[in-house]
Order: sequence, then C-alpha cells, then structure tokens
Amino acid sequence: MKFASRTMGAILGLVAITTFSVALPASAANVAEWGVFGDSLNGFDGAVTFTNPNFPDAEIMVSNENTYGFYSPDGEGEGFTVNAPVGAIVGANQTSTDDNFLKVSTYNADAVWTEITFASPVPAGQLVLAISDIDSDRTEIQMYDDVDNNIAAADIIGTATMLGFNWDDLSNTEDVPLVDALDSVTVQMGDAPWNTDGSTGWVRPSAAISQISINTWTEDGAESSQRIWIGQILEETSGDELAPTGVGGSLYLAALAGGAALAAGGVIALRRRQA
Repeated sequence: MKFASRTMGAILGLVAITTFSVALPASAANVAEWGVFGDSLNGFDGAVTFTNPNFPDAEIMVSNENTYGFYSPDGEGEGFTVNAPVGAIVGANQTSTDDNFLKVSTYNADAVWTEITFASPVPAGQLVLAISDIDSDRTEIQMYDDVDNNIAAADIIGTATMLGFNWDDLSNTEDVPLVDALDSVTVQMGDAPWNTDGSTGWVRPSAAISQISINTWTEDGAESSQRIWIGQILEETSGDELAPTGVGGSLYLAALAGGAALAAGGVIALRRRQA
C-alpha cells in the first residue's frame, strides 16, 4: 500500500507540473484611443490629449493657414467605422462628439505648415496618423526622433497597410490618395481625384516619433482643407503566452515548484522503499 501511495504521489506531482505549465495565459486586449484636439495651455496654437497616461500628449503649431479649427466626427458627419483600416486598430469614431480632428485650410500654392510635438517620444508602432479629405490637395510628411534626426520614409509608413482608402465608401478604390515615399525622409499623400469625399491616407511609424511636420498645398485655385487625425495603440501580450509578471506568473511558478516537490517526494520515498 505504501508503494502504491508513493507512486501515486509521484504521478500526481508530474500531472501538476504538466497542468500548470499550460495554465494562466496572459489576457490579450489592445488599448487604443483617438486624440482629442483643443486649446493649448502653453501658448501653442492647439494641443492633442489622451486619457491613457501611456499615450503622450502633443502641442500643435499651425503656420500660413487660411483657417484652422478643431471638430468632432459627429458634428461634421465624418470619421471612420471599425471596417476602415484605421478604425480596425484604433476604433470607430464616426459618432464621437469629441474634437477628434484638426481641420486646416489654405489657398492655391500657399503651403500650410502643421507641426505636432509630443511631450515624450511615441514608441514604435504606437502612433497612427491619418489625413482625410485629400482631393485637390497634396501633403508632404516628415517625422523626427528625440534628437531631431529625420525618420526614414519607410519607417514613417511603417506597418500601415491599405495606405489609401475612402472612409465614405470603403469599396471605392478610385477616389483614394497615393501614399508613398517622395524621397528618403518624406512621405507624400496626393493625386486623388478632385471633389471627392472620404479620400484618406494614413501611416503607422515603425520608429519612435517625437515630432511630425506636415506641409499641405491645394492645386485647384480655391480654398481647400484637410483633416488631421492622431491615434495611439498599445498591443497587449498574446493570449497564448504566459504573462511575464504579476499574479499569473507567480501562481504559475508556485504551482510548478509545488508540483516538482510533490513529484520528487514521491520518487525519493519510492527509492527508499525499494532500497
């Protein structure tokens, strides 16, 4: 009977190790948010803020514009559904009453310059920049790191896919802008048909970003405007991986140690019995 009970102890210990080796996976849930534009408290032309403390806020300067202002998707009848490329990762915002976009306008051949400076570098893959209502307009984008070095154009585009889309009609593949590298450090958005609705380009940089510089022109001889949207996203650990820290990891290690001790105890006792 002692031989059987100790053998069973060893088996149970090994079962415990096996069981807890696949237990307690980390929860998987992305955290994302569209920035809210508003007045700056520091003398700038505006600011964009986030409620999540992991998302750096930013200050905004706008130069040579005809007009600029902050608007809500709900109030203007614009924005992204969850099926849009940016809506799929940051979230839908069409019904938002927050001022989620900056609208800047300019006249023909007069470039409006928008500079967005973050309070701290936004980590690689976290930033989403979208610019909509691109038709007769064209935009050139440069980004910088925390020591003012240019980010390469390929890293500005980053991991974004379906770079040009039409939020007003996602099946419309003609009324969309071309988004590509103009040179080694500049990304351009433009060449969309004139007088379109919903034409949008976006990027998701694969490098840490401290500042964005956006130059916009219009080419139709009249006033034209674009909308600038800023989103941020944190991708959490996959649900198939064990949480590296916290209670889950502690319980896992405790269970593993306990199972190992139980198994070892059973095996040692068994050997003594046999001796």
